[in-house]
Amino acid sequence: MGEDEDFDKLIDGIKNVDDEPDLSACESAEDAEANGLALKDKGNAALMAGHYNEAIHLYSMGLSHLPNNAIILSNRALAYIKVENYGLAIQDATHAIEADPSYPKGYYRRGSAEFALGRAKAARKDFRAVCKLRPKDRDARGKLQECEKAVKEAAFAAAILSDETAPLSDSFKAETVAVEKSYDGPHPAGELLNDSDKEAALFEPGKLPREFVLAAMEHFKNQKVIHKRYVAHLLISAKHYYEKQSSLLEIPIPEIGPDENDPTISPRLTVCGDTHGQYYDVLNIFALNGL
Repeated sequence: MGEDEDFDKLIDGIKNVDDEPDLSACESAEDAEANGLALKDKGNAALMAGHYNEAIHLYSMGLSHLPNNAIILSNRALAYIKVENYGLAIQDATHAIEADPSYPKGYYRRGSAEFALGRAKAARKDFRAVCKLRPKDRDARGKLQECEKAVKEAAFAAAILSDETAPLSDSFKAETVAVEKSYDGPHPAGELLNDSDKEAALFEPGKLPREFVLAAMEHFKNQKVIHKRYVAHLLISAKHYYEKQSSLLEIPIPEIGPDENDPTISPRLTVCGDTHGQYYDVLNIFALNGL
């Protein structure tokens, strides 16, 4: 399965918690259209006022009456783009295209979300579709040119990549950095290892001992740093890990709460934003929500 197919499968599998129960089967076609379009108009007003989450809710209610309305789907996609929820924007735009392949805004919304995620080739395909449906649309032509430029730049960068221009992380051996006897910080294995392969294996995703992480946190708290050899291991491992990940991931809520010995504390997912280098704020977040 290719990267695009993996991405499409991931998007298709996202469960949208904003969706409302389908009411269209419980009302006449006339009532469904009247109720759905009225809610669409309210959503448009909220969107124009910059109340994006309110708009999403109103569009979702409208879709409960008109679940296959390309315009409402496309408008909700725009609201999702405004709040930078590009995965759901792509999902809604795709449904809008399926509902009405001749509706250009469906392709436009999907292309915009794709481009925001760095998927210039996929976005280019959608903006080409817009230009085909609306040949005189200057904005769509401008977006298409941006996509063409991004695709060419990516291709050029790949073409000139060589051993000389490859990132240092591909060749740098962290284990070659000597650890001084004066170093009083934590070691991943509890002590300095002479086996470079065993040391490198400790930094593979999910393998780093919890004791080392906690000791490193305490070391930082005391205004000290871990050795640059271990920092290099961490950075290289993290780089290789994230390079393999999709730009959009679905993260499930854990089955066990932050305190496995206290079942009254519900499982949770802590979303930590940019703390601007405030390490003690991060520690406080961990203290409140668990590691």
